[in-house]
Amino acid sequence: MDICIIGLGSIGQRHLRNIHAVAAKRGVDVATDVVEPRELDYLDAATRGLVRNRFAAPDGIGHYDMIFVTNPSQLHAQTLAAVRDKADFFFVEKPVFTQALDADALAPYADERKFYVACPIRHTRVYGFLSEFVPRNKVYCARAICSSYLPEWRPGTDYRRTYAAQEGSGGVKLDLIHEFDYLFTLFGLPETAHLLEGKFSALELKSVDGVSFVGRYFDKTLELHLDYYGRVPRREIELYTEDDVVVCDFIKAEIRFLKSGERIDLAEERNEYCLREIAYFFDFALDGAANINSIPYANSIIGFVQD
Repeated sequence: MDICIIGLGSIGQRHLRNIHAVAAKRGVDVATDVVEPRELDYLDAATRGLVRNRFAAPDGIGHYDMIFVTNPSQLHAQTLAAVRDKADFFFVEKPVFTQALDADALAPYADERKFYVACPIRHTRVYGFLSEFVPRNKVYCARAICSSYLPEWRPGTDYRRTYAAQEGSGGVKLDLIHEFDYLFTLFGLPETAHLLEGKFSALELKSVDGVSFVGRYFDKTLELHLDYYGRVPRREIELYTEDDVVVCDFIKAEIRFLKSGERIDLAEERNEYCLREIAYFFDFALDGAANINSIPYANSIIGFVQD
């Protein structure tokens, strides 16, 4: 099976290694080419050894069984437009677009058997708990947060030069679109919603660094806080139910019931759920598994958040 990865930054490298790990477990022979403008001497020898060919740009690549679009977010739309007929299946990192597409522009990506948009949170053990707990319990309110300090995301990199810091990037609203994705997948789209956003911190950014979102359903409210300036990383959701307050912590990978005192340990390394996502994508492409995050669905979330 021939696979091409467009963009070999940290996430592209992780996918490259995990593709080979999952393929080996399934007994599938794979060959991986990459589209990366840089020479590959920045890679460790083991990772570099997984690459068959390097192309400086996607123009000259042929047809592949799978293409992974993992280059900078602002390039996803133009990359997809250039290669959308060059593979049977596509794995696209988030956000798939920086602006929601209208129906005509979205039409080439409507095939749910072809395009999958990454949603790694939904492959975590904590989300697995949520997906079973929420339908079985009365939830009056859900309060979620994703807070971290942008200068510490990539040590050794000037955060001011990253895509997240640039004007037009969407800032935390699009960079952290995974939070909206998992919440709307759990609860559906709110009947009414309000979103406040802005540049609030002293960080040297041209993008939005803080968002507060409130949504109302007929039977509950949903709150979400996103920021780039939190000095203590937090990624969790609190569920206010009839019987307890349940804290689901993605960073600690644990569930805490505040009233009863019960605690569920769901500890896992980050690469475990990343491996599960690649395994799912192989199931999707090779075995016909349902698409859990199509481009039209991902586009609808971007449109809702932007409206």
